[in-house]
Amino acid sequence: MIIRRKLRKTGNSTVVSIPKDILEKLNAEEGDNLEFVIEDEAVVIRKEEDSQKDILTLSNEMFEKYDKTMRDLVER
Repeated sequence: MIIRRKLRKTGNSTVVSIPKDILEKLNAEEGDNLEFVIEDEAVVIRKEEDSQKDILTLSNEMFEKYDKTMRDLVER
């Protein structure tokens, strides 16, 4: 399957829209992170692996849960 899109200027960035069919194939939606992997003379676009998001989510939850304890330890 070949799909063509035109690059467009938005502010100081150059952007390209991703067709709905491709987003569905990637199981991606607005707000998800995509990875651009350069392989030889091609670029592979893939959805960021959930494990990376899980680590960030878990660490954020830990910091929120133990914020007071960590602050108390710093003050000692």
